[in-house]
Amino acid sequence: MDLLIKNGVIDGKVVTISIDNRKIIDVIPAAEVSDNLSADTVIDAAGMLVVPSLKNGHTHAAMTLLRGFADDMKLQPWLEQKIWPAEAQLRPEDIYWGTRLGALEMIKTGTTFCNDMYFHFSEAWKAFHDAGMKAAVGSTILDQMNTETAARAIEQTKQNFQDFAGSSEKLMLSPAPHAVYTVSEPTLRWISDFSRSNSLIVHIHISETEQEVMDCLAVHGKRPVEYLDSIGFLGPHVVAAHCVWLSETEMDILANHQVTVVHNPVSNMKLAAGSCFQFEKLSARGVPMMLGTDGCSSNNNLDMFEEMKIAALLQKHHFNNPERMKSEEAFSLASGGETRVYPFLSSSIEAGAFADLLLINPAHQSMTPRYNTVSNLVYSCSESAVDTVICDGDILMQNRRVPGEDKIIEEAGRCADELKLRTGEK
Repeated sequence: MDLLIKNGVIDGKVVTISIDNRKIIDVIPAAEVSDNLSADTVIDAAGMLVVPSLKNGHTHAAMTLLRGFADDMKLQPWLEQKIWPAEAQLRPEDIYWGTRLGALEMIKTGTTFCNDMYFHFSEAWKAFHDAGMKAAVGSTILDQMNTETAARAIEQTKQNFQDFAGSSEKLMLSPAPHAVYTVSEPTLRWISDFSRSNSLIVHIHISETEQEVMDCLAVHGKRPVEYLDSIGFLGPHVVAAHCVWLSETEMDILANHQVTVVHNPVSNMKLAAGSCFQFEKLSARGVPMMLGTDGCSSNNNLDMFEEMKIAALLQKHHFNNPERMKSEEAFSLASGGETRVYPFLSSSIEAGAFADLLLINPAHQSMTPRYNTVSNLVYSCSESAVDTVICDGDILMQNRRVPGEDKIIEEAGRCADELKLRTGEK
């Protein structure tokens, strides 16, 4: 046996959880645990709450280096005048340490998986591998409608697939076209064919702003979801971030194709997306969904506890109905319970599930009193209540310490300082 967690509490019952070869073998009531049960590693949870870990459905982890770099701006000027010029100055080393910092922040806030999209694929892959997290690592494609750029991006994606696909139990390669306004139709068609041929998950931004919709109508005569549907791009292997500006027809299309949609409430609010995610309409149609933080330049953190709370509050506030997105729904979105697109994720604690768990301190001020555990997790819990983080049975954090965290913070800070000099920022 790889790991035993003793004296943990699930639904008010004290249990022992046995873990071997990445998965939960059994969840045994404490009174029934054999004295002969042993493991390579034993954790005495001492009454801590055992809950599923959180999963971040959309982020750009290395953008931790751009935290606070360009705040309080509209999306297009933010991208064109600040973010894209700064990203042009990023070095492979920056991506590694920025991603390590992002992974550290996610682990410290109870997240064991993220769906990532950024540049310098090999450095991001190495960073997630070294962090021990699960990730869908984006092989990012932006061709800006240029055939030469498209050819290079396609060749790089092929190379990334050849070098990395299938090389890790915790990581998967995911082709990641940025959006319909930055990727040409021929490239989108190629990505669609390539992903289907190789059973890959595709990660893309869709309908984040009204301007994106208007531009797509002007260029293609269709809204973004309709356009992607018309070129055969959509399917159950597609993960679509944002989807804030959707028509009723587009919601039907997403449901028909079982596209997983990722809600990013903090980023959408900060960049003033101008509309609200249609959670209830999408849920009624059976559209699989997740929650995501987006990157640190548009959020400015990777805290899924905060994301859960704000997602629920935004639904209640915008639709003038306190019964919208109940705490159980928010937690299910954040723990991956509303999607099946990633085969190596579990959102339950039972025999056969992947061992992706959190130990939460029930005596923490944010968890006291505890009339409803899930309600506390969504509306009051803070990251400092997370004591231990386990991913695939591996202990990533214990007693709130992640191995090497001081060096990660130091190196990421150095990279950010050097980036600031290269960009000429004061």
